Amino acid sequence: MGKINVFLLLISCIFGVVYGHETNSTLIGQKQLVQWCIAQPSAPQDELQGFIDYACGVVDCSAIQPGAPCYYPNMVVSHADYALNMLYRVKGSCNLYIAKIVMDDPSYGSCNYP
Repeated sequence: MGKINVFLLLISCIFGVVYGHETNSTLIGQKQLVQWCIAQPSAPQDELQGFIDYACGVVDCSAIQPGAPCYYPNMVVSHADYALNMLYRVKGSCNLYIAKIVMDDPSYGSCNYP
């Protein structure tokens, strides 16, 4: 089972690089539109968890740790939203196999997405 998850993670990372979105903001006229990378609600939970594990080895995921501002709701898709967006900010690509680009800020309550 572990080998399958690693394989699926590698495949999704490859698709993310190949089909990734290269910018996290767009300039239209004189107004800059900010974009966020968040999980597709229909993405498989095991692939989202695999991505969280990978991304949190690369970027700071302290905001989704217990007691932190983005921990609740304590759901894989919510934590994946944060991890996907953090990696998007650092690497400039969004894994469109399990994620999507949105123009609406996904921040909520005291949980602020960069």
